[in-house]
Amino acid sequence: MSYYSPLSLITGLPGTRRKVVLFAYMLSQGGTDRVTALLARGYADAGFDVELLVLCRGGTAQSLLSDMIGPLVSVRYISQRSTWRTIDLVRLFPALVRALRTAAPDVLISTANNTAWVCTYARKIAQVETAKLVLKTTNPVIGSRHRGPIRKLRRWGYGKAFSHASAIWTLSGAETRLLEVGYPQAARRIRTVINPYVTDAMLSPDADTSTTTSPLVLGIGRLTRQKRFDLLISAFALVRREDARLLIFGDGPDRKRLEQLVTALGLTDRVTLPGYVPDVAEWLKRADLFVLPSRYEGLPAVALEAMAANCPVLSTDCFAAARSLLGSATGCGIIDKADPAYLAQMIDNRLDSKKPTTLRAIAQGHSVAAGIADHVRALCELWDDGRTCRPDG
Repeated sequence: MSYYSPLSLITGLPGTRRKVVLFAYMLSQGGTDRVTALLARGYADAGFDVELLVLCRGGTAQSLLSDMIGPLVSVRYISQRSTWRTIDLVRLFPALVRALRTAAPDVLISTANNTAWVCTYARKIAQVETAKLVLKTTNPVIGSRHRGPIRKLRRWGYGKAFSHASAIWTLSGAETRLLEVGYPQAARRIRTVINPYVTDAMLSPDADTSTTTSPLVLGIGRLTRQKRFDLLISAFALVRREDARLLIFGDGPDRKRLEQLVTALGLTDRVTLPGYVPDVAEWLKRADLFVLPSRYEGLPAVALEAMAANCPVLSTDCFAAARSLLGSATGCGIIDKADPAYLAQMIDNRLDSKKPTTLRAIAQGHSVAAGIADHVRALCELWDDGRTCRPDG
């Protein structure tokens, strides 16, 4: 199956196809890794010679994403094991340099914030600087959690990386504007690119919930401090609807702590942590509400996936486009205070209201087809000002 139909892209005389190399740390359960797999597949379907360099084998979703990538993409794992991400990025840097020399890319795409710096300097040391460097930002490069010397180091470090990049691709117009103000010297190379999030299956008709009587609330994401599921669980203990259930899909280092909190609050009959589930589309269609209590995000795929299912979203102001995406969307809202009682009231108010039917139209703008097409256009702009785009160079 092709996610993007090349049509006019394959034009001109045949020749050596342009080589696109995408670099990722690991194929894990996060939305960024799923987007990486879709982009690799989409660029290959569009006629480019695509290689996916993965620093470490063993990601949670490696098997699933490998199937998604398909046979046209060459996937190379630099290491067969992982330790801790920062350590891996340092210890495997020489191997990455060698891999880039072998790959000889025409364009190198860093697929996440956590690979931007290593991609920038590996490209330089590998002496493949003729390759155009694209940096995708997937989280705020500088946020409220970054203070003192760390904040200064990140501002300086991303400024250096951006100065080497041919393009910086952001997830939303709001993020683009923030980066343009923070890094005016790179402003002309910053571009918003639609991420491929929403599949045809997610946009299919809703499941039949006519016999469902108990309200269902979902949380989805890695069980880490960033996602702040302790706030959601604490709020659920105060929710007025005692028949409501909360499911939190995902796995991670905070599982034991969160399970202990569920037990301590007497919620074992109402709150369940089923673990990582590869496809949550049907659950979102059945749900009455999705809650995103994160401290920070880029543009969370799961929020758009929920909207594709006409499932209303309550989210903290944790990503640049939160208010523009959710502020005027029927049934959705911003959690302005990280307070369990405040969030519980928001959940009760939402569960007392009718489920909206208009959110799917918003999510369609981030369909897989639209996202791949926009990424192909963005890649084309690196050559010939985007007037022509020939994978054969």
